[in-house]
Amino acid sequence: MSARDLATAFAQGEVSSTEIITAHLARIDEVNSGLNAIVTRMDDQALAAAREADEARARGEALGPLAGVPFTIKSNIDVAGMATDCGVPAFKESIAPKDAPVVERMKQAGGVPLARTNLPDLGLRLHTDCLLHGQTINPWSKDHTTGGSSGGEAVALATGMSPIGLGNDLGGSLRSPASCCSIASIKPTTGRVPRVGDIPPDSNAVMMQQFAAEGPMARNVGDVRLGLQVLSGEHPRDPLSMPIPLEGREGQKRVAIMAAPPGGETDPRVAEVVTNAAKALESAGVIVEEVDMPEYTQTLDCWIDYVVGDITVGFDAMESMISESSADFLRNTIEAYGPINADRRIAALQNRYNLQRAWIDFYADWDALLTPTWTQLPLLAGQDAMGGPDGARYMIETFRPVCPGNVLGLPSAAVPAGMVDGLPVGVLLTGRQWSELTCLELAEHIESAGLAPQMPMDPKP
Repeated sequence: MSARDLATAFAQGEVSSTEIITAHLARIDEVNSGLNAIVTRMDDQALAAAREADEARARGEALGPLAGVPFTIKSNIDVAGMATDCGVPAFKESIAPKDAPVVERMKQAGGVPLARTNLPDLGLRLHTDCLLHGQTINPWSKDHTTGGSSGGEAVALATGMSPIGLGNDLGGSLRSPASCCSIASIKPTTGRVPRVGDIPPDSNAVMMQQFAAEGPMARNVGDVRLGLQVLSGEHPRDPLSMPIPLEGREGQKRVAIMAAPPGGETDPRVAEVVTNAAKALESAGVIVEEVDMPEYTQTLDCWIDYVVGDITVGFDAMESMISESSADFLRNTIEAYGPINADRRIAALQNRYNLQRAWIDFYADWDALLTPTWTQLPLLAGQDAMGGPDGARYMIETFRPVCPGNVLGLPSAAVPAGMVDGLPVGVLLTGRQWSELTCLELAEHIESAGLAPQMPMDPKP
């Protein structure tokens, strides 16, 4: 059942929260041992919260939009009294003093924290495999990656261990796993959803301040929308959060399409999936036209100079904390794109403003840009750490469509759109600032076309 259906069933007295939580814990028992998506269980706390929800309903109290519904939390998001381990032994005893705003808001909406999910070391990899918890397995193909860095969350959702969850995104980390695992997500506009963490103190890095975002993940677009509604709005702990109303735009929509974005190769089968998604939009009455975005490759270059530049500065400190394969991935990426000195990083900061202006002009004519999420099929598990600098370039080029959302702070919705050789392929709808609901509306048209299956719940994967 979806998060919305669970919330409705609970509110109408058709099922108790205790029954809902018990069923999801049983599903974790059934499938997680072969997938390693859930890395920290919260059974006792979840059942206690479920009983409180049941009692509140019995007293006739007002219920939040997620009352009685479980949710899962990526292991680099603070939960009060629990370790924000970020997948590395160095942080396994780093206990958060308070909930992150996104956890706080899910709980205020009546949601029940169920478990923590896996991620790569420090969240800095395209494949979910970490030194502390090990590798998460893609339920569609054990030989292929889940994507990263919210890969544990994506697998938990895809396989029914959780109906809705929390992830974050510096370079596609909400959207890449969604594509690899056939679920939905959105990276919101910078400032739409508060992003604050006490452990580790990563908020000072320029890349985290400018590019990172918290967001919801779910099996369907409607649940992602509900999650976004719960999470949105300014928060006193986040100076970048904004009180912008969450509103859509009425009228016929116009979508630009780049099935094979510039800046690298695109698998023709992936491009065909994007073309089919465009046809689904046209069938729903959306105007769709192919476009050329001259600044597209410059946007990827800006992401590289920011993010790889910050990683270069911090690599010596990180290397001792992370696995050999994670270090190889980062080292290869630094070698592929370096040296990135202070002058190059300052130039990237200046160029970012010019890029934002160019994209604002672009969106004067379009509601969203439709692209693949990755330009290749899900890659082999661990492939991101192989192949030296050339391999790193291939990896970065593969996920290049996610970068405009991060560089420019734009909303970018991910939705499943096809299957190729048994592997999921997703597409992105990246819109102008504060247009999340429009992006999700367009994503829902694609979802409604039935282009991509969900993971079968029975038998177990």
